[in-house]
Amino acid sequence: MGLCGMLLAGTMAVLGDDSAAEKLVEGGHWKRLRALEEPRMSANPNDGEAAYYLGRAKMELKDLQGAMTLAEKAVAVNPNSSRAHLLVGDVAIQMAQNAGIFKGLGLAHRFREEAEKAIALDPKNLDAREDLMEFYFDAPGIGGGDKKKASATAEEMGRIDVTRGLLAKAGLAGKEKNPGKQEDFYKKALEAAPNDGEVLRAVANFYGSESQKKYDLAEKYAIAALKLDETRVGPYVALAMAYANSERWADLDQAMARCEKSVPDDLGPHYQAGKVLLNSGKDLPRAERYFRKYLTIEPEGGDPPIAAAHWRLGLVLEKEGKKAKAIAEMEEAIRLDANFKEAKNDLKRMKG
Repeated sequence: MGLCGMLLAGTMAVLGDDSAAEKLVEGGHWKRLRALEEPRMSANPNDGEAAYYLGRAKMELKDLQGAMTLAEKAVAVNPNSSRAHLLVGDVAIQMAQNAGIFKGLGLAHRFREEAEKAIALDPKNLDAREDLMEFYFDAPGIGGGDKKKASATAEEMGRIDVTRGLLAKAGLAGKEKNPGKQEDFYKKALEAAPNDGEVLRAVANFYGSESQKKYDLAEKYAIAALKLDETRVGPYVALAMAYANSERWADLDQAMARCEKSVPDDLGPHYQAGKVLLNSGKDLPRAERYFRKYLTIEPEGGDPPIAAAHWRLGLVLEKEGKKAKAIAEMEEAIRLDANFKEAKNDLKRMKG
């Protein structure tokens, strides 16, 4: 039994299939969700719920074509499922990011259509409203973007759920590159829901960001989030970056060990700490160790791809004076991703 299978065994012992799946979705455990739903889907190809959950996992793990097939199956089986329609739309907008302009516009239109269907079927579907809000903000006008509609959508979210509305407004402020406004919304969210894990994780990430570098506050809110749930990787990422930036090596080691124990199938904190060390030039052997550790398992959904880890490992090796090994890592990054421009440029420079 693989790592995901072993982790799932305990969960399945106390939860039914859908309850277990929902718990994995909430925790962002996409590899475990895929392992849970693949046998279920094989046993019954017309299981709409299995199609939804497996499609969601595949989307997060960047198997977009597989995700779209399953999302469309989920809608065909359950045409009145708000979340199934949203999944179709979310896969479409991700596909649009790598499509040509005309195909991309068509996929963007499909996203909007499906998100609006999701909201019509369930007006309280806040995920659909949030995704639509981000689309309105990010998309060009020709593709349906409208920043006023983005703000209006955030207001609508706030009327349904005050805390989610404040987090949405903070997200928009971040996109506007207005950290002062963003912090105000996060403070209001903390006042409204001081023990909400989603709020604590968002605030920890904010204070640890490049615009803030308030690592003491990032640590404070990450630790508070972990007291609520030790199985979510986000707070460990915040701690890893805060400790790496502050050169608190003992605390960094402790946070990494705790993460490996609580979330053994997600090494995202190793990648992010390694990135901090690479950029600062501090403790390069540690950075090399973290990137090599990250490369030992499949990345979790939302984590950087393997090609990116090979690229950054190559940059670390170059700084360490290990040129031949650095070149080999760049070549591996390009083998995995033929369109990796940064790796191509660095390889050309190294060989120049």
